[in-house]
Amino acid sequence: METHGRKRIKGIIIAAAAAGLVVIVAAMFVIVRYTPTKEKMSGYKYFDIDKNTDKVLVMIDGESYPDTGINIDGRLYLTQEFIADNINVGFYYDKESDATLYSDTSYIYAFKKNQNDYSDDTGKIYTMDYSVIRDVDGECFIAWDYVAERTDCEYQYASEPDRLNVTLKSEAKQCVTAGKKAAVRYRGGIKSPVLEYVSKGDRLEYVDDIDEWIKVTTVSGYTGYVKKSEVSDTFEYVREQKAVEEHNFLLKNEKITLAWFQVSGTAGNSSIDNNMSTISGVNVIAPTWYSVTDASGNMSSYASADFVSKMHQRGIDVWALVSDFDTNVDFAQLYSSKAARTNMVNKLVGEAKSYGFDGINLDYENIKSAYAKDYLQFVRELSVACERNGIVLSTDNYKPEAYNRCYNLKEQSKFVDYVIVMAYDEHYAGTDAGSVASLPFVKEAVEDTVQLVGKEHVIAGIPFYTRIWTTTDGNTTSRAVGMQAAIDQLNSDGQVALWNDDCGQYVASYTVGSSTRQIWFEEEKSIEAKMQVIQQENTAGVACWKLGLEKSTVWSVISQYNK
Repeated sequence: METHGRKRIKGIIIAAAAAGLVVIVAAMFVIVRYTPTKEKMSGYKYFDIDKNTDKVLVMIDGESYPDTGINIDGRLYLTQEFIADNINVGFYYDKESDATLYSDTSYIYAFKKNQNDYSDDTGKIYTMDYSVIRDVDGECFIAWDYVAERTDCEYQYASEPDRLNVTLKSEAKQCVTAGKKAAVRYRGGIKSPVLEYVSKGDRLEYVDDIDEWIKVTTVSGYTGYVKKSEVSDTFEYVREQKAVEEHNFLLKNEKITLAWFQVSGTAGNSSIDNNMSTISGVNVIAPTWYSVTDASGNMSSYASADFVSKMHQRGIDVWALVSDFDTNVDFAQLYSSKAARTNMVNKLVGEAKSYGFDGINLDYENIKSAYAKDYLQFVRELSVACERNGIVLSTDNYKPEAYNRCYNLKEQSKFVDYVIVMAYDEHYAGTDAGSVASLPFVKEAVEDTVQLVGKEHVIAGIPFYTRIWTTTDGNTTSRAVGMQAAIDQLNSDGQVALWNDDCGQYVASYTVGSSTRQIWFEEEKSIEAKMQVIQQENTAGVACWKLGLEKSTVWSVISQYNK
């Protein structure tokens, strides 16, 4: 019996041990299953970067640019071309002087490679404790610290891999805040490797909501998942805009009503007398006086001191127009040459002093993307000279579209006093028949320009002309005419035009012999519709092309809304 009892006790012990083992195994299973992993994913693997690289990854608004930056003496440098293309177009490399130029409100600074000293355009020398520009294998690199101080952005450095995360966009974002130290994981699960640990109070950009996990992007550039219980509710975040020094704009304290006046020779200035008796409300006249004639920056001139004196006696400012319509000029060579740019600047500013006109109106309509950055540098250089001499600077621009984005209205607006949008030529010679400036076209042109530039700098250009379209055997031609000439054509043909609400114009389409004639009219009612749009957008004013093509009755309509 004693033996039997021992066996029984032994069996109980074995059973208990087995049960305990099961409990331990089960507990271990639970622990293993529900304990978050501390395994960390390599940043090199995540960003797909070679661990042996000596280059720096740059991220801009979520876009990655591997092997872009380099560290020199503990300071990050990026190529001038990369900075101009992606971060701040104001940093311009001038081949002729082999210097990087940067303009602020009052000066143009020139930086030579591998030098701590730099100068402004007055000859003043400045000294830094590092070289802003470094030459690396013949390529121009700019110190990020210097760029960042002059760029409206947020940025964050991080390591493993070395990287710079830059935010340029200023739109509102949905964000959350970490409630405690939390792991941002590669996938939504506690067994997914950790990308980065964030601290209590760290801001994370909200991307998506997936069950118990939230997809976020960290300030160092990782996009991963954090437990919903470890972060706050979403909130709207708008980054603080950096106060970058602004141009000292010369803006009029009244709405501008500008009339372009086409001059075909010096003697043509006297014909302004024929127009003055019928116009009213105009406070700026822009005569077409200057035209670029060669790649050295020389210009033809029809300027007249007598003209300026007459206008000033009437209380009207004169903004001399400069055009680039001579297709024989090598514009790529013109704008890329510092000597040519300087020649244009000196010519225009010198003429303004000599003849006494108040402003310069750049009507450069042949800018191509290949040399657009060079053109923008010319605008900056002219702007600095105009500011020093109290000369108003304006530019004429097309309705913003993808094909003319190279004009970079946003960059222009940092340096010019007024951006004039030519809200016309919707249809022109060579296109299908249509309106020169339908109301939707004008509305979109003005709205898009205001969005890019700001209403206080926008002048809306409207046409005083239309086109008479003739289609014969499928071939369409047109001729540009003034307001009254179009009405005279309609009356001569014995036809009637009907108002079209969609385009905001009177429209006529009829047969003349074997041809179809079409006219979209500009007159008081169409001008009123356009002026209502301009008033609604509260722009700086209106510009009219061109003086002499209008009906005299439109001036009272313009004055009614442009006040």
